[in-house]
Amino acid sequence: MDEFLGREVFLGPFISEPSPTFVGQAVFNGCVAFCNWSREDVARVLPVDLELAVNASRAPGLHPLVFIFGEQTEGATIFGGVTFPLGVRYHEFGIAIPFVKYRRGQYLHTFVPLMCSSYFPATWAGNTHYGFSKIMASMWWTDSMFVMTRPDGALLFHGTVEPTSDWFPGIHCELPNFAGMRSIFDLPILGRRENGTFVQSHFGWDYTEARVRAARSAVSIDAALAEGLTPRICTSLRSATFEVQRMTWRLSWPAYREP
Repeated sequence: MDEFLGREVFLGPFISEPSPTFVGQAVFNGCVAFCNWSREDVARVLPVDLELAVNASRAPGLHPLVFIFGEQTEGATIFGGVTFPLGVRYHEFGIAIPFVKYRRGQYLHTFVPLMCSSYFPATWAGNTHYGFSKIMASMWWTDSMFVMTRPDGALLFHGTVEPTSDWFPGIHCELPNFAGMRSIFDLPILGRRENGTFVQSHFGWDYTEARVRAARSAVSIDAALAEGLTPRICTSLRSATFEVQRMTWRLSWPAYREP
């Protein structure tokens, strides 16, 4: 199925909150690739306290899963509304599951079951404060292929990216499903700490200075990454994969939540 499952077909209200306060940011260059998995496979990745929202589309047995991979540059901290550059640069990989809710709740979130980083402070903070289940890994680009290995060299993931359009200014981008992708990452982001505590935060994906182009991607999970994230090859949805350059990625303060 090549149709992108937009958020309008997933049943559940969205949390209305004041604008989040961001505490850090970086400039991201990389790929955001959507795939459709069976609902049963995606559900296996979720902690027991979470469930997938009902899919009211023409393909109710499918659910989107997102691979995000690339390089974070110009890392900075934000304090009192003032940005303090740190000059940090590292590679990062993440998996996100949109349209997730607490079993006893009704509001939709995007759940992050796993992230990987080549920079230890980002890994520590992501686990301690945000529950992103981060692991250290080595990552690099080889032409159009992104490769990720354990520090000992064992292959974890690789993916190829091929552009299918010209570059567009992010702030004016009207590529199919680009607005839908942005709305998914406007949802509250959920992580889960090792002690079982859920953490809610927000991503601020700002395309004011960014360029975006459509792409196609084939990705391979080459070793078990987490519960339910076992080896498999995935082809991204034809009109729901984007390469981005100079997207500002902000992260809010974390808030701890009961399920």
